Amino acid sequence: MNDLTFEKLLADENYRIIFRTIWGSHAYGTNTPTSDLDTMGVFILGKNHYLTVSEPIRQLSDERNDNRFYALKNFLEMAGNANPNILDSLFTPDDCILQTTSYWKKLQTHRELFISKQASKSYCEYAFSQIKKAKGSNKQVHNPQPIEAPMAEDFCKFIPLSGNTAMPGRAIDLKNANINLSEYHVTAVENSAELFRLYHYGSGAKGVFRNGMPVCESIPLADEKRLFSGLLLFNKNAFEHAKSQHKQYWTWRQNRNEARWVDQEKGLLDYDAKNMMHTFRLLYSGLNIMRNGEPLVRFSGEKLAELMAIRQGKFNYEELLAKSQALFDELSSLREKSVLPETADREKIKDLLLEITDMWERNHAQ
Repeated sequence: MNDLTFEKLLADENYRIIFRTIWGSHAYGTNTPTSDLDTMGVFILGKNHYLTVSEPIRQLSDERNDNRFYALKNFLEMAGNANPNILDSLFTPDDCILQTTSYWKKLQTHRELFISKQASKSYCEYAFSQIKKAKGSNKQVHNPQPIEAPMAEDFCKFIPLSGNTAMPGRAIDLKNANINLSEYHVTAVENSAELFRLYHYGSGAKGVFRNGMPVCESIPLADEKRLFSGLLLFNKNAFEHAKSQHKQYWTWRQNRNEARWVDQEKGLLDYDAKNMMHTFRLLYSGLNIMRNGEPLVRFSGEKLAELMAIRQGKFNYEELLAKSQALFDELSSLREKSVLPETADREKIKDLLLEITDMWERNHAQ
């Protein structure tokens, strides 16, 4: 069963899916004409799946993670921890449901099991993370990466050791030293991870770097003095960091919804308005749990108008920050007065998992 894939789940093993719904902005009511259509769902596995030494499947999704499915056990664990996305899905609007089953309806009849004071904390934490992302996205927007990936050679310096040089022992750029690393071999300097001896072999050389890493060669004794040119300093950590930053930027750039970033790239906003909208959506949903015992998923009326105004960038960042802090405080106050249990009852959740799994296995007995 560990070879189950997203494609197999949809095609060959569709009977495992017990629930699927449209999710994201279309569920919240905050979608715009450029909004992506996301879906999420839950699939079920037999008890034998959890008795193997292999890591149980927890989640399956498409390449962009726009459409995802959670294994029932994983779903219940996250719901028990008051994960906002998971908890909200238990109260998904009827007009978003794409597929449902008796197993899901059984779960929904017990959804009050997952409503606890812990939701106050989890919704606040998720809201706060959205605030951090709202400013953090500026780093990507205002620091674009070139298309070309960084080269190891750009993180190297040459250290001449000859007394004939103007500044012996000082690190200088390869270009200023007229060093072409494709014409050289290197050996490692003892007790150093970044320092190498450099030997000039001209057009017959294999080059220093292969696949972005220095490759040391065995230098004949006769070549030690004759071809030795100096030392090569390779800042490997800086190179690895640059590669990581480049990959992160272009992954973000290729997967992003272009319409979302227009105002920031024009300099009209200094924060990501969509992240700030989600901050308030989460806080209002958490407040609804403390007041009414369930999250607020589909927004309408004044609350929806406010969320859309935030998304359209009609407030400055400091104003939104002050207002969100007031909601954080209100949510904390309501938590103190709430009669909800502190956390979800894990034993009852376990019993629910076994009951639903038994139902499914009885109906799919070979």
